Amino acid sequence: MTKFCKSVLTLLLSSAALTNAQTCSGPDPLEYHAEKGFRVEKVGSVPITTDAAFSYNMYPADNFDGNIMYFLDQKEGIIFAYDSDTSMVSSVFNMATSPIPDGLDLSWGYSTFGSSAATYKVKAMSQGPTSDSVIIVFTSATLPTGWSEADGKLPAPGAFGKSICDNANMTGNPYYWVDDVYRPGMLPACVNNFGGADTFVAYDVFYKYTTQNSGELSNPVPFFTAETAVVPGHLGGGIATLPDGNILWPPGDCTVFGMDGLYAPQINSQWCGKIHLIDTSKTGTHTMVLKGVRNSQQMRVYNKYSKEKAIVGDKKSTKKFKVAFMDIGGVTAEEVNVIKLKDVLKEQAHNFGWGRNMKDGKAREGTFYISAGMGGVLSEPLCTADAPIDEPGYIQPWIQFGRTATDFFYGISSLAIPSKGVDTVNLMWTEFNTDIIMGTPFKKSDNAGPEPSFKYRLFYSNSTEISSMNHFVQVELGDVGFYRGDSRLFHYPDGSPGCFMERTGVFYKLTEITIPSQK
Repeated sequence: MTKFCKSVLTLLLSSAALTNAQTCSGPDPLEYHAEKGFRVEKVGSVPITTDAAFSYNMYPADNFDGNIMYFLDQKEGIIFAYDSDTSMVSSVFNMATSPIPDGLDLSWGYSTFGSSAATYKVKAMSQGPTSDSVIIVFTSATLPTGWSEADGKLPAPGAFGKSICDNANMTGNPYYWVDDVYRPGMLPACVNNFGGADTFVAYDVFYKYTTQNSGELSNPVPFFTAETAVVPGHLGGGIATLPDGNILWPPGDCTVFGMDGLYAPQINSQWCGKIHLIDTSKTGTHTMVLKGVRNSQQMRVYNKYSKEKAIVGDKKSTKKFKVAFMDIGGVTAEEVNVIKLKDVLKEQAHNFGWGRNMKDGKAREGTFYISAGMGGVLSEPLCTADAPIDEPGYIQPWIQFGRTATDFFYGISSLAIPSKGVDTVNLMWTEFNTDIIMGTPFKKSDNAGPEPSFKYRLFYSNSTEISSMNHFVQVELGDVGFYRGDSRLFHYPDGSPGCFMERTGVFYKLTEITIPSQK
């Protein structure tokens, strides 16, 4: 992104924050925790193809049993295995050199669409239904061999038309209208940042792979496919494997940014805006279990007593497990939500609020009502009013935060619920722009609103304070002008928290400490 584009983005988002302050309260600003912080130590790195700002799309995948975790170069279609016992990193899949499963076309990319952040060749990865298997989700321009149509489908063509953005300065017409917001084709020039991009429909394809102790992959078997709208918006990608070997999957709301999600996230029969339970043992079988979810890119199934990750095969009781997921917000509220696994499996479509409700016509983001918005406009949809904390039929966030006059937050980027290396923090998270580590020492209370949250100061092992995780971009790359590194929290196999910087490919270990000056 050029300095000019960054300045425009800053003005747009600052304007949005000011507008929100006039229309509703917005999330409370966060203060730094007075006593606790985190020590940051470099652990290792994976190769990267570019370190230019906003030209990458990478992700740490940590939902695995055993000592292996994976790092995904989503844009380039590369998977790296990291052995925590030996600290060795190896490439286990590379679309340029590895066999690609039959029927898939992974050749689409940045040049096709224009956004590296929405280019997913390898989109997600998680533990498989057995100890010697993993699940990989590819995004392909074509269906795999044996499929004539996808199992999960976008809304029917033409089901939702929508005015996208203010086009008055371009043509004299007030708005640019598309017949199908899920298949908009080439975006109009008035779309912020991505005007002129050619969008299209692709397919998320789910495979079971056999693995070796080294993390090597073999014998891909497809079991599920879903349509995905490759647009500058909300493509989901969070994934978690349950103790019975099935997976949870959020496809995102499938729309461009700037809108309230339309009606699909609140309509039970629609694929978009949900979290689905996908059966890994039966081809094409899924059940919608949670709704009103905008854009979750990370999930965690964990033991609510020990905070340890759920292990495949631990089927004795679902009562001890919870499911936590981050949900990237629009303009108003970034969220982490949590729900008991036993409630998920009841298949009662518990509602987290995103999308326009058919009964009252209102859409919700965090604990706020929002406007219909305008697609392709970064300052939309606006916050219109506070929603009741105890609003019947809706599950309120574990935590929420938003942009303020002092913190130029952009969007939540990750979460961690560590079982080692922390004393007091129950939940940690980061966001894309500032790369500040945030957290809460509180568990989610039933029938209550979001818990109090804090920012946490960071330190080297010699007690020198660090401004944020963005500091390490400058350490690794030197004077690069703009230091955003897109931090992603994850869990090491022993349960301790780590932080991966997409821009540099370097990963770190975080350890909770008492702030040195107050010892």
